Amino acid sequence: METTSEQQRITFSKRLSQELRRIGQPIGSATQIAREFNQNFSGQPVSAQTVRKWLLAEAMPTQPKLLALATWLGVSAQWLRYGSGTKIELSSQQQSQKTGLVVLGKEFEGIIPIVNQLVQLSPRDIRVIEGIVHLMHSENNKK
Repeated sequence: METTSEQQRITFSKRLSQELRRIGQPIGSATQIAREFNQNFSGQPVSAQTVRKWLLAEAMPTQPKLLALATWLGVSAQWLRYGSGTKIELSSQQQSQKTGLVVLGKEFEGIIPIVNQLVQLSPRDIRVIEGIVHLMHSENNKK
């Protein structure tokens, strides 16, 4: 008898394979899938072996990777992970307006540590930082 964890990995793998096929990714090429995924993910890159484990139901992605996968595939993370909830995800712009979630491309990976520190500030300190950024932006636009 399969454990709940095994069942979840199997059903996740099926949904992942289905969505990869839908967007035209070759299921037989974990290397190509990893390459495409890494172009859309600003965190630690995944290896072809990791993708192969996802596809063979041997492992589950971490939460950041799951969120990036869902965004890349255009489906909700909840549906991709559990098979529940709404399948179709809002566009990244609609999602950011609804939840405050912003998905950054690899070109912005340098600011992620700064953003992580910013979200830990008090609302008052965030307003101060917003004022500083606004002032700097205004000054740069005058030049």
